[in-house]
Amino acid sequence: MKRYLLIFILLMSHWPILAGSYNVAAMFGTQGSESDVNIGVLNETLSIAGFDTSLGTLQGVNIMVYAQMDSEGTSQNLSIANGRADIGIYLFSDWKVTTSVANNYTFLNSSFSPFLSASSSLPGVYTMIPGGDDTFNYDLTTGELSTSLTGINLSEFISGNVVDFVFSAWALTFIANEVESGTGEFTNVFSTGSWGKVVVTYNYSEVPEPTSIMLMILSLIFLISRGKSLKSN
Repeated sequence: MKRYLLIFILLMSHWPILAGSYNVAAMFGTQGSESDVNIGVLNETLSIAGFDTSLGTLQGVNIMVYAQMDSEGTSQNLSIANGRADIGIYLFSDWKVTTSVANNYTFLNSSFSPFLSASSSLPGVYTMIPGGDDTFNYDLTTGELSTSLTGINLSEFISGNVVDFVFSAWALTFIANEVESGTGEFTNVFSTGSWGKVVVTYNYSEVPEPTSIMLMILSLIFLISRGKSLKSN
């Protein structure tokens, strides 16, 4: 009897703790689009469902955040002299993501300098043909920006809870035109859009299934009873 009890204790102490993980994601806009979520004052909230405690015990959380801005447009010279165009996209407030469950993160800081820019030609060089026969086209992107958030508070990711991530910025697009001489006349068209995404990865440990433990106990009981039966015979 003691031998079987010892075997049972050893089996339980070495019972495998299974590990699992799953992702929950949310996003706004379309990556690469210049018009899906127009930029001006950006204020987009992405919500993530808390951990499903029926799966096991939460061991860790990883949070990845992504962001991108894209802009395209045209500048057409309708003047009677050669001209040029300068495009600048400026941040008047930080482009960031804020949340109560981790440290906030800033993708780009506000600045008096454009974070995206394009020019039809060098300063003082006028290459845009007059009379509406020349149109300067531009297409700008920040590319995908991403990071893993730090300072994560596991206790906030409880089952049934919803965790919010707020993407915010104040971005404006400016097109400045010049002509070589006289009065300038231009037609400018542009569109600037944004995209953001959050991916939360839940890492957890699974508890052994009760049915598996019961089967092992029944097997041990059978072995003990069988041992007793053999001894009596």
